[in-house]
Amino acid sequence: MRIICFFQVKKLPIHYRMAIVSILKESIRASSEEYYERLYAQANATKPFVFSPFLKNFRFKGDEIELDELRVIISSPDYEFLLHVYNGLQSQKSFKYKGYEFTRRKIVMGDEKKVTSSTVVFRTLSPLLVEDENKSPIAPDDKNYEKHINYLADTILSEYRGTGLCRPLMIQPIRFKKMVIKESNRQFTEKYGEQQHLYFTTYHGLFKMSGDPADLQLLYQLGLSKRRNQGFGMLEVEEVRE
Repeated sequence: MRIICFFQVKKLPIHYRMAIVSILKESIRASSEEYYERLYAQANATKPFVFSPFLKNFRFKGDEIELDELRVIISSPDYEFLLHVYNGLQSQKSFKYKGYEFTRRKIVMGDEKKVTSSTVVFRTLSPLLVEDENKSPIAPDDKNYEKHINYLADTILSEYRGTGLCRPLMIQPIRFKKMVIKESNRQFTEKYGEQQHLYFTTYHGLFKMSGDPADLQLLYQLGLSKRRNQGFGMLEVEEVRE
């Protein structure tokens, strides 16, 4: 299930993904304090969602981004999660993050496809972040990429439903582009200051993926990447193959 929320905002910090994380957390808390505490009881545990931001007519100005509109697509197979996000967003018109103001406009339901085939071509809506055991980025043309994708997918599914992949994934990059993203978080800022950045080497593109249809459906809904809950790894079904 997917929801799309539109925000009017004049400018964003360069680390705007963390602003969206803050808005989602605030929305969940406004809807249900009990659910919020349950979801965020373990700080480092992954949550059952992925999101993708889209910036309309954006221009970089130093460490800020000027834009006309922010659109956020939120995906999850967990109806309770999306219910609280939706209710919380509806209950508030304005959100603030470190001096930036977001005016919530319309919220609409997004289209979600049903995966019934064992082979799907996925298009990335937000870039994939895949790293090895040493936190070094792995490119789609690396010989170990499929191994690391399988590890990520198995971990994501295990954390969500208690069991990992039904069978290993086979992945074939069709077209991809490197994208280096500047980010930060509270722990990094406290240690290094506001002016320092985390750099993530990610990849946008098209990927053919084969596996169990139930696994592919959940990965489509949950995302497939490190830092999914920070706006990485959201997928769209581009083509279903028999």
